[in-house]
Amino acid sequence: MKETITKLTKKLENLSEILEHIMALIVLIAIAVAVFSLWEPFRVFLDNRFQNHAFLTFMAAVFDIVIGIEFFKLLCKPQKETMLEVLMFVIARHMIIEDTSALENLLSIVAISILIVVEQYFLKKIGRSDGEKKEET
Repeated sequence: MKETITKLTKKLENLSEILEHIMALIVLIAIAVAVFSLWEPFRVFLDNRFQNHAFLTFMAAVFDIVIGIEFFKLLCKPQKETMLEVLMFVIARHMIIEDTSALENLLSIVAISILIVVEQYFLKKIGRSDGEKKEET
């Protein structure tokens, strides 16, 4: 009975990995379509380059593609570092593209700072081997 449950669990894990790769492929196709369709927002930017928000509108489209690429990387290689990169890009997009208040900008900066601290101090310490810890002390 226990072997059957173990085999079933293993098959479900394999199925979930296959589904993740299928979703990654779909995201990759969407990214390619978005990159090729970036020409239209660029043309609109060129036509309206002297208006206030023309560049930000174009940058929003670019940021969407970059976030999509980071999400694709996350689906292909699910790691904590990749997840932090996705979160940083999402926060940066919100802060740069959207019309935000000073409080929202402060919260975005605090959030990015927290992500950097988590990456620098917690993830790197977790990823070290015992041999590396001994060499530092």
